[in-house]
Amino acid sequence: MRILLADDDSKIQLIIQLWLKEKGHQVETVRNGRDALDRLQQQPYDVLITDVNMPLLNGIELVRRTLDRPDGPSVIIVLTSRCDKESLRQQLDSPRVHLFNKPFSPAALIHLIDIATRNQCPPPETHVSTS
Repeated sequence: MRILLADDDSKIQLIIQLWLKEKGHQVETVRNGRDALDRLQQQPYDVLITDVNMPLLNGIELVRRTLDRPDGPSVIIVLTSRCDKESLRQQLDSPRVHLFNKPFSPAALIHLIDIATRNQCPPPETHVSTS
């Protein structure tokens, strides 16, 4: 999987990046929402992981703009320590968006990525031989 990670906390970035790379994923990181949006416009990603509170463009606005893109990631994971998760769910209402609580276990995050991407992927085509 090609994963874009947007978080202004370098420690969180490092932990997530190491765990995802260990599982064979290709991970690129940015420190703010504006840089994330620029990267998403330059190349496709399978998964976007973003923090809510970031400089220049917050995670909520980043997700909204990403959802408007037809070529955007099929899975978006929003990392949050906010208490108003129901409000976030309403603001980011999409089956592509998954809220994930901070603090978190990297193993649980990887499990969510595995499940979410499996559910988003179309079933393989079945080829029937007519001969």
